[in-house]
Amino acid sequence: MSAESLTHKWLRQNVSSYPHRDRVFIDIDAALARFPTVRPKSDVYTYDDGRTQLLLCVHGLLPISFRGASYNIPVAVWVTRDYPRHPPIVYVVPTQDMLIRPSKYVDVSGRCDIEYIQDWQRKSEACNISALLEAMQLHFSRGPPLYAKPKPSSPRPAHHSAASNLSPPLSSSHSQFVSQSRNDDRPALPPKPVSSPTPIVPPRPTITSSVSTHPDLSPRPPPPRADTRPPQYQHTSIHQPQGINVQDGHVSSNSSQQSRETSSPVGGNYRWSLPPEHVPYSNVPSSSMHVPPPFSRLVQPIQQASSRPSQPWSPPVAAPKPDHTPPNLLEEDSTEQSAPQHPSGPAPPRPPNPELLQLHAQLRDKIRSELASLSQVMHLDAERLRSQQTDLLAGEPAIRDEMARLEAVRDVCRNVSSRLRATVEQAERNLAELRRKGDPEVDELVCSTSIVHNQLINLVAEDNAIEDTTYHLHRALNSGRIDIERFLRTTRVLAEEQFMKRALIEKIQQGIPMGMTLPFH
Repeated sequence: MSAESLTHKWLRQNVSSYPHRDRVFIDIDAALARFPTVRPKSDVYTYDDGRTQLLLCVHGLLPISFRGASYNIPVAVWVTRDYPRHPPIVYVVPTQDMLIRPSKYVDVSGRCDIEYIQDWQRKSEACNISALLEAMQLHFSRGPPLYAKPKPSSPRPAHHSAASNLSPPLSSSHSQFVSQSRNDDRPALPPKPVSSPTPIVPPRPTITSSVSTHPDLSPRPPPPRADTRPPQYQHTSIHQPQGINVQDGHVSSNSSQQSRETSSPVGGNYRWSLPPEHVPYSNVPSSSMHVPPPFSRLVQPIQQASSRPSQPWSPPVAAPKPDHTPPNLLEEDSTEQSAPQHPSGPAPPRPPNPELLQLHAQLRDKIRSELASLSQVMHLDAERLRSQQTDLLAGEPAIRDEMARLEAVRDVCRNVSSRLRATVEQAERNLAELRRKGDPEVDELVCSTSIVHNQLINLVAEDNAIEDTTYHLHRALNSGRIDIERFLRTTRVLAEEQFMKRALIEKIQQGIPMGMTLPFH
């Protein structure tokens, strides 16, 4: 399986948590194809508010061209979960040998906010990671966001090269201190003074070294007096109680190399030794400088030093306070490390880094503003919760009253439901009974089941018929179809017959308890 297919498989697995996983995969794959010096990774990103989230990151070197030279800028592009609706988070990641140059588009933390990222918010559908890297490449080519750390330069002037052959090399701890304490923007700070292991310190610090005699070492003429004032160091040998005094020592890599070249013919007995602690050193004015003596004068103690056995190192003893001339800070070289020759007390504390103080101030302001907004939000939430609590406490009696009313309505509904259920059951029983009896005959619906009731029905029908006949005779008389004599004779007969039928109906009703009377008029 090729590396490209493995990368695609890894991307497919890691973009599954993104809402727009296909768009993220396409854009990252295009960026990897466009810029071979970048590669993807998956890591936890911490936001400014403290939230952490597992995000994809495209990191590596971004090649740029500045003033005809090619440079590689280390960058990291974090793809957020809202991609592509929100732009990625871009950082410049300096190495140990680089420093960030803050600008309008790059802050001190390395976060970039170039114009392309600002335009991403307005038109995100037309933006992608490849175009973002190209925009960063074009922007950084106009002005790189990083610059190399200045290397520690040698404070020794050129005309002191003669005395550099006798300068001992610095210890690793002392060199590290000098490189760390150097700053281009402000004077270097003095190291913490420590007590010298020698019981008496001369007024002018010197460099004490232990060497052994060698026939190749010849006296050298003293170098001319120099106008500059490099720092002087006092070094004490741990192995030999006596040594030579070498003045006008300097801190530089060139002097260390020259010392090694000078000591190479001597062998293992000719060496420089330094104490484990830093010895105080300072810048002194030109009036206190002395020309180092000829080398023949320095070789005399070597005979004595080589004949004495080595002694173990003893703890440092506090030295008396000799007279000290304060350094002239305005005229002396600011790149030199200086310390009082005879410290009268503890060394002053190292002043804090102004950039660190600025970051602390910005962080404090940010925390205060966030705390104020958070306090306001929490206050509003507390007021809202208190009002909700008041409403809840006031709503309990209303809820209980409503519950009682609903329970009463429920009881009424249950009673009505029980009555309706009983009525429905009775109706169902009646329907079942009627279905069981079947449809009645027509005669049973018109005629009665007894002779008396049938006679009553016939009498009522005859009475109604006589009534109708009398009505039509009256109309015939009015129209002149019959005469008055015939009308009176017929009406008299019908009236007698109607009287007899009504009397019989009255008698039948009295004999049969029907609970109702039939109207005849």
